Amino acid sequence: MKEYREIETDQLDLMLHITRNNPVAVLKIMKKNLAREPKLLDAVSRYLLQHIDLSKCFREDQHLFEDIFDILDKITSSCDHDALFVHKLYRSTVKVLKKNDETAVVSEQNVNPLNKIKTKLLPHIFCSSAAFKGLSSHEYFQMIKESPLVLNLYMLIEGLQTSLFFRTFFTPEMVHEIEETRRKRSWSRILPEFISPDHCHPDREQMFRVLSNHSRDLTSNDEGCKRIGKIVGTDNKISKANFSQLDSLFLTSVTFAFYLKHPNTVDCESPGKCGFLLKFNPQMKSGQAFKFKVELCLDQGEYPNGLHIHPELVQADKIHLILYYSDNGRNAIYHHAAITWNDQGVRGITVNEKSHELFTIGSWEMQRYMNMKVIAFVSF
Repeated sequence: MKEYREIETDQLDLMLHITRNNPVAVLKIMKKNLAREPKLLDAVSRYLLQHIDLSKCFREDQHLFEDIFDILDKITSSCDHDALFVHKLYRSTVKVLKKNDETAVVSEQNVNPLNKIKTKLLPHIFCSSAAFKGLSSHEYFQMIKESPLVLNLYMLIEGLQTSLFFRTFFTPEMVHEIEETRRKRSWSRILPEFISPDHCHPDREQMFRVLSNHSRDLTSNDEGCKRIGKIVGTDNKISKANFSQLDSLFLTSVTFAFYLKHPNTVDCESPGKCGFLLKFNPQMKSGQAFKFKVELCLDQGEYPNGLHIHPELVQADKIHLILYYSDNGRNAIYHHAAITWNDQGVRGITVNEKSHELFTIGSWEMQRYMNMKVIAFVSF
């Protein structure tokens, strides 16, 4: 895991993009880290200050805004260059705030709401682990419940199980706090099998058993569904295969088709079945670990015959992906947080004592050529 001050620019850009509607969350993270180094304006904080919408932060939390600049004034007092940077930043924000508020309101109202729905990129928040680095277990638990980086209940639970502390010391009281968070943030309930101890890795079993045994308001079979992806071949036909080698999934481009008739679908007269396509695309940079992105395809022209999408119903931020495998007839084992909460993509290939090549993906070590299925948990 990277420390806050080592977060790379592309990760910062992704963080800013995800929190663009609630930039206050970035200020909260920044405040905690600036407080740890009261005499240093680091490059990460400088970059965030230059690119965040500070005027929006002021309107949403004036107290936090003033706290941040009080801290900045103190840590830049001995450096004229940094002090000038902070002064200009403050003045430019004040100028924006003095603009006609009515114009700003009208502009905001004229934004097409479908632009938010029709985003293609699934929000995998690769930067998430680094953004929460350095917090105590209590701070982490409180932050993850409030952070706009966490978009649904699936993400929250996966974020907790990445921590050895919560995998070991998870309590019924924490379950009830998560239930309160779900209600407060108006999240859909999740499918019961997502937290079933039968589907988790043995070292996660204790946490999921507590979740399963003590949850009263977390799960439902009516607020979402599970779909298994089928590979779309180079001939743009949906194959019968519903698994892919790990090597192919993370290092080459592959498209999966998912059949899904959304419960809000009314009088569908389109030919074929309702569903959606997800495109897995690797992003490789010299000297960096392999990363990848997943996009929801909204262009009906790219869809295979017999499958169509209702873009007004299928939303990228309502799709949560899980990898799983089933070995010799055993129950499916979910690899939680191999996609979400994975801030380093796929790391170096190693060879174990059995001469098997292993990938490190998030906190998992998996055989390079293992056949994995891709599950989409879709919230309604």
